[in-house]
Amino acid sequence: MNTMAEAARHKSSPPAPFFERGGVKFAIMRLLKDRPRHGYDIIRALEQHSKGMYCPSAGAIYPVLQTLEDQGLLAAKAAGGKKVYSVTQAGLDFLEDNKEEAQRHEDRWFAQLAAVEGHDGEAWNAITDARDLTEDIMKAVWVTAADPAKRNEVRAVLDEAVARLTEIAER
Repeated sequence: MNTMAEAARHKSSPPAPFFERGGVKFAIMRLLKDRPRHGYDIIRALEQHSKGMYCPSAGAIYPVLQTLEDQGLLAAKAAGGKKVYSVTQAGLDFLEDNKEEAQRHEDRWFAQLAAVEGHDGEAWNAITDARDLTEDIMKAVWVTAADPAKRNEVRAVLDEAVARLTEIAER
């Protein structure tokens, strides 16, 4: 995809997810194999290890933790008012029995990260900046949503910004 216009034609197709089906559980178990962690620490570590390509919500991670705990692959104990998870022996056995699948997921993650790192980090910084700006735009839209005049004014600014960005990208 060379232009924003081409990107717009494909905007109904979401970007490939960082994790394939089942990949999150292997990433979580890999983190917990290193040391026990609480849920928020797992979320932050996944975001950090993916260099921001995967920013999981609690709603994405805690159900996986619960499922892995229900399956006996993780154990959880209360510590400092938080649930701290660790891999059980059954979890270690599961990782060993499924090491080829785990490796396939890991290879995919590293390939995605290599694509970002190949741009000396600048491309990813631009994407991160865009994500932050998107959050700011959403706040402005939310605040002005009830006022039709302001809503139209915000829309005009966004249309102008898209036109300028398309112009820059196509030069």
